[in-house]
Amino acid sequence: MDVWVGGGAVATILSKAFIIVSVVGVVLAFYHASLEHAFTTNIFTVQYAPYASFYGIPYWLFGVVWFPFMFLVGAWSTNLGRAGLKPGLVILLTVGNLFTAYFWYLDIVVVKAFTAVYVALYATNYLLTTLVVIQHRSSDVMQGYVYGTVTGAVVGLLFGPYGVAVCGIGGGIFGLARNFVVPKKAPPPQSQSQV
Repeated sequence: MDVWVGGGAVATILSKAFIIVSVVGVVLAFYHASLEHAFTTNIFTVQYAPYASFYGIPYWLFGVVWFPFMFLVGAWSTNLGRAGLKPGLVILLTVGNLFTAYFWYLDIVVVKAFTAVYVALYATNYLLTTLVVIQHRSSDVMQGYVYGTVTGAVVGLLFGPYGVAVCGIGGGIFGLARNFVVPKKAPPPQSQSQV
């Protein structure tokens, strides 16, 4: 079953789903950008203006760049959905997940308000990550990523919604790195006579 899921018809379905979800991310990012621009004179926005940009770059711009970039990478690496998703995409998507951890911090801890559009943007990046993990779920690295994410999220429950997001993302990165450096299914060592 894993061989069939890793390649073949389901692999192309996952690749096409990745492209479609990326397009949804593009639409959400531009919608979010239009909302941010529309409310630039809002007192609430002005009060939290220091938390609305990174060295002068407004946060909405990150989504407007990130999701089209993910669409292009997904379309190119899968040959427009005709080939499987590359496992290395999970590393790129994890960079986006790290940004969402900071955005969760701003939304939940600092500003103490978030919208459905914010959550939808974060969930879109998590869904893209999930599609890659599903396709390569039998690999050691992806199993470590899933185990670390779930364990981290459970531990994060002790610290509330922000803790779930941060500990889940951190746990996933730790599990990914651990299983990459020390794979569980390492090939057996060759003896001197085999060399």
